[in-house]
Amino acid sequence: MRASAALVLLASATAAAAQEALPPQQLPRLMEPRAIMSLPQARPARTIAYGTHPSQVVELFLPQRRGEELLPVVLMVHGGCFLSNLPGRELMRAAAGAFTSRGWAVWSIGYRRVDEEGGGYPGTFQDAAAAIDLLRDHAGEHGLDLQRVAAFGHSVGGTLALWAAGRANIPAASQLHTADPLPLRAVVSVGGFGDLRTFGPTIAIACGPRMLPDLLRERGDARAAEPDAAPDTPAQPGGEPAGGAGDAGLQPLFAGRADPFADTSPAALLPTRVSVVMLHGVYDHVAFPAVGLFHAQTARRAGDRAEVFVAPNAGHFEVIAPGHSAFAQALAALERALQ
Repeated sequence: MRASAALVLLASATAAAAQEALPPQQLPRLMEPRAIMSLPQARPARTIAYGTHPSQVVELFLPQRRGEELLPVVLMVHGGCFLSNLPGRELMRAAAGAFTSRGWAVWSIGYRRVDEEGGGYPGTFQDAAAAIDLLRDHAGEHGLDLQRVAAFGHSVGGTLALWAAGRANIPAASQLHTADPLPLRAVVSVGGFGDLRTFGPTIAIACGPRMLPDLLRERGDARAAEPDAAPDTPAQPGGEPAGGAGDAGLQPLFAGRADPFADTSPAALLPTRVSVVMLHGVYDHVAFPAVGLFHAQTARRAGDRAEVFVAPNAGHFEVIAPGHSAFAQALAALERALQ
């Protein structure tokens, strides 16, 4: 017994000494939106309205110096949980400046959020589609190369960018169907979600329990005013809801739409034949790296080219912060896409 007690004391003393010998852990100081807003902000060369609502505008950024060749285009999509009280296009202007310094044009789209008149389904998605396709009307005037358009979306803007890549697969019966959507060469999603069905609970933690139902329900739903209405259908490991697509548990919330994810979730529109990069900060508390890995694996199984990268010492906002190594990874991905 005395020997055992002595061993315990020795082990405790050794552990304590080892702990004292370890240097204090250095934790990263992660960026917040106000830090992004403090970075140098680019000014749009033009602001183009495509509707009457203040959110229905596009900001066009052009490089100061250019040659005679057509300009590659970065289709930029802001995030902000689809909520108007969070920063939108303004949060992406620092990144726009970094892109134009590379000789690229930037087509930064706005859209109505779920708490704005006409937002939600189908308005938010129709806005994004209209703003993207409007690029065709202005390409000739500004010398933009429609053969080299790559989407860059942050957070839920990454979701919309991935959705835009799959618009050609939206069923003809859907309100979101477009006969000839603008083709994309690639999508770089930074901190975005590719599967709304599977990661609905994760999105609810970041954006609140009402955001996703408000985004996906069709306007005119009698339950729209009920604050606690939320999907109660758990997702299966493969991404399908319990009972499969069209499960009756979804119908009371989504006004009879058999599957509200069929024309809104990027994962439901695969394959797109558009290459995808999913970039996530290792400390991203909104869309953690496994979110990107899941979508990349899903896209590859469907036959698409998809990659996932993890940015060290980065959270949710460093990926849109020029000067940070995480943003340099996004730049490199766009460089490859626009060559």
